[in-house]
Amino acid sequence: MKSRILLLILMLSSFQILLSQNVECFILQAPEKPFYDVKKIGILEISCDNNRRLNKTVTNYLISDLLMQYRGIYDESSAYFGLKKSNEGRTFVKGVKTDFYQIIEREQLEKVLREQRLSLSGAIDENSAAEVGRLLGLDVIIMGNVSYTSVDEKGTSLLGLASSSGSNCLKRTVTAKGTMKMVSVETAQIIGTKSAEYSNSIQKCDDQRSGIPRAEDMAEFCMKVVARQFVNYFAPGYRYMDYEFEKIQLREFRKQSKEAIELIDNGDLDRAFPTIFAMFEADSYNPKAAYNLGIIYEMVGDNEYALEYYSIAYELDYTNDKYSDAVKRAKSGISLNAYLEEIGRPVQPYTFTNTNADLALADKVEIRGNSGDRVDVYELPDKNTKVVAKVPGGLEFKVVEKNGPYYKIQLRGKKTGFVHKSDVK
Repeated sequence: MKSRILLLILMLSSFQILLSQNVECFILQAPEKPFYDVKKIGILEISCDNNRRLNKTVTNYLISDLLMQYRGIYDESSAYFGLKKSNEGRTFVKGVKTDFYQIIEREQLEKVLREQRLSLSGAIDENSAAEVGRLLGLDVIIMGNVSYTSVDEKGTSLLGLASSSGSNCLKRTVTAKGTMKMVSVETAQIIGTKSAEYSNSIQKCDDQRSGIPRAEDMAEFCMKVVARQFVNYFAPGYRYMDYEFEKIQLREFRKQSKEAIELIDNGDLDRAFPTIFAMFEADSYNPKAAYNLGIIYEMVGDNEYALEYYSIAYELDYTNDKYSDAVKRAKSGISLNAYLEEIGRPVQPYTFTNTNADLALADKVEIRGNSGDRVDVYELPDKNTKVVAKVPGGLEFKVVEKNGPYYKIQLRGKKTGFVHKSDVK
């Protein structure tokens, strides 16, 4: 038993270490299939084949998703198994809201359908749908259908849960499936189709079995996910990314690389950027350094620069699928940025305020003592010259140069000064 507990502790520790090497955020993502000429959309009722009560469920979720201003950004706290929590999703992309489309009001659509003596459901054909769309000045009509299945499994234990009585566990699995069609109003042709599926399982034992939701309620949740998959097919939105920065193996870069990633994880891209950039400048034939620089540009929505550095990484190591995928993302991102520019919702350029890459990889010294101590920093490498600062012990400073027994260190702002080697660790 003790060995199992020890193994679990080690596994959790390893998991936390793994998490600490990654940076999570949301980036703008191009849709699976771009329809950047679409401006005005009508949605016919997405019918549920085996439950009429859920007929409008996917339709309502579709409309709700398309009207969201930051579609795709959500609280990621549940994704880390309780080891890490956040109050809300985080993005470094500035200025882009995702309510791109004009969605026709349901009342208008119903009125025209009644006048044309057509059903609101997706049972009408493409030609009839296109005719309705033309009367309303739409670009696209969305049609489709969904269904769900429910399976109950009983047993003494299921996926790690055990019954105290040895015979009374229940696992309910609900799966929702659906297909969406996009019909061009101009041509009455289907210009896009998307099939989606999502399953959800809940299991309980003994007296907790009554807490399992009804299949219909679980199906409604599954349909919300299916609706999101439908929207992701044609609409830009935010996507959760878990970036794993490449480890730079060269000894002189290890410490700086770790510090930079910690800064990025804390949201301080300005202080991290000079180090990431300087590592690439110092070793421009290192694909890992190029890839890391591409990441930081993609995080802020600058896909042109991201493509430049991702392409360098891929050219240097074309066997790496991660680099290949990054190049594809950046290319799609450039098309998305052009679309956003066209509709007057461009990504706001991100200007890195700290671009002093020259000192990013410099050696550092730590002042002796603690925060209550003060050490003199001199204007020149001579204790008889002017004292330009008195710095606390325990702080680290970047070394600009070494002059005999003195270190020239970078102080706050653009000030520099000299500290004697006897005053540093």
